[in-house]
Amino acid sequence: MSSEPPSLSVVVIGRNEGERLVKCLKSVRGADYPDEKMELIYVDSDSTDGSMSAAAELGAKVLRNEGTPCTASAGRNVGFRAASHDLIQFLDGDTVLDRSWLQKAVRAIADPTLACVFGKVEEIRPEASIYNFWAHHDWHVSAGPTESCGGIALFRRSALDRAGGFDETLPAGEEPDLCYRIRSEQHMGILCLDEPMVRHDIGMTRFSQYWRRCARTGRAYAEVGGRHAGMRRWRAAGRRNIAHIAVGLVAIVLSFVIWSFWPVAIWLGLIVVAVVRNAMRCRYRVGSLSGALLYSAHHYIAKLPMAVGQCKYWLGWR
Repeated sequence: MSSEPPSLSVVVIGRNEGERLVKCLKSVRGADYPDEKMELIYVDSDSTDGSMSAAAELGAKVLRNEGTPCTASAGRNVGFRAASHDLIQFLDGDTVLDRSWLQKAVRAIADPTLACVFGKVEEIRPEASIYNFWAHHDWHVSAGPTESCGGIALFRRSALDRAGGFDETLPAGEEPDLCYRIRSEQHMGILCLDEPMVRHDIGMTRFSQYWRRCARTGRAYAEVGGRHAGMRRWRAAGRRNIAHIAVGLVAIVLSFVIWSFWPVAIWLGLIVVAVVRNAMRCRYRVGSLSGALLYSAHHYIAKLPMAVGQCKYWLGWR
């Protein structure tokens, strides 16, 4: 790539993000990237908190997400189709962009075989709740070539155009679906950089929020994994969720049949062993064994709402 940085568009989507949106847009304006080379677009999804006015005051081109349903994928499609440049950085309104990310990302995507690059996502306040802590570590992706990204990434518009953009019918899993189509049809790569990209503010404080998030993930396993036979890891994860819950139900029923707690005790014991084994594998990344145990427990707690999300999709329930 020449020493002159390429022009790019930054597309931010949001709904009622309030001050978080202001911080997001200000972080884009404060990025280590020439202002004249950067276009800022904000796509709003029916906000009632003055988000559109705030974005306009910060110099963003403001658009409405009028998709039906009004999904994140529809918002991103509105943004990239209105963008002026071939490089498009997608952001969510609850993120803060790392100042140096854009410079590093455009250098990496100068490789013509890449359709997308992304970096590290971290929670702003992982200590605020156990759900924030779990989300903080869920964001981890090992650096290097990978199968998919999240919604926050730098894409080539040409790759998005050829793929037809994000599938607006998907309430979850739209990014892995898009990445699979790009990799299989265009034979272009997805790269994770070992560089900070954004800090995220999930602000999750209630179990009901956690349940809904996990259920959406389960639905994505069922819908997107079922759509693409090549997404073997997603399909396997979906099968494991159902298998874990099925074994638990069998243990509970058997305990009632033989009037003994032993089947449930054995099932719970196997879960404890699995949690400990998983914690030993990730303890250095998490930072402590106690933290790793807590994070590993999340993987097994989440299986119930994920299995429910899968079953609701298969049954045609909303």
